[in-house]
Amino acid sequence: MISHARRLSLPCGLVLAALLALSGTVQAQIPDEFTNLRVLPKDIGKRELVDVMRGFSGALGVRCTHCHKGPVPGSLEGVDFATDDLEPKRVARSMIKLVGEINGKLLPASGRDKTMQVRCVTCHRGLTRPETLEQVLLAAVAEGGSAAAAGKYEELREQYYGSGSYDFGPGTLNTVAETLAQEKNDLDGAIALMRVNVEANPEAAYSHLMLGQLLAMKGDKQAAAASIERSLALEPDNPRARQMLERLRAPE
Repeated sequence: MISHARRLSLPCGLVLAALLALSGTVQAQIPDEFTNLRVLPKDIGKRELVDVMRGFSGALGVRCTHCHKGPVPGSLEGVDFATDDLEPKRVARSMIKLVGEINGKLLPASGRDKTMQVRCVTCHRGLTRPETLEQVLLAAVAEGGSAAAAGKYEELREQYYGSGSYDFGPGTLNTVAETLAQEKNDLDGAIALMRVNVEANPEAAYSHLMLGQLLAMKGDKQAAAASIERSLALEPDNPRARQMLERLRAPE
């Protein structure tokens, strides 16, 4: 069963926690003079640095201790902000350079007068790893088949729906189901995912049509016709759907 009860809960909660942490406690922990600044300006002010860190935290949905190491996991007490022991901090430097290259050189080279600036949130959208939902579900398929993918979809939809972190539109499951049917030869798995899809996106005419096509390939003409009829109810002028329905209803 698809539920939207916890829309926005995790990303907003993480961002709010990050903002609250950075507003006072972190500033008290950060020294007045900084060492080991390799990418950010060496003369950056404390307030400006905190604002930059706040942007990182909100974009990735993490706390300061994601990049900065301290003696107590999850606590800011005694954190050594200068150390490079944690891998995410080293990756962050590369990402800062990447964003600088895009905004400073590549976008101006496009020749457009006005371009949107790339930021961490452009890709991360509140996620520590900026993966698409399609990538996550295909990884679940590789690990545990269509059932694992369906479970992961519902888990993530419950957690992130409405946040913008993932694209829960019908196209994502259409693509994953198509991969199952064509590349994995798992027609049953593809049908199962499309049933999840039409439950989550009941007004998506193409998804009902695709489910009908898969059911027809399986040999279940009655169920296939019902799905295509639903697709036509949503999109009456679709000639492909009409042709498929006529073929299904044609006498043997």
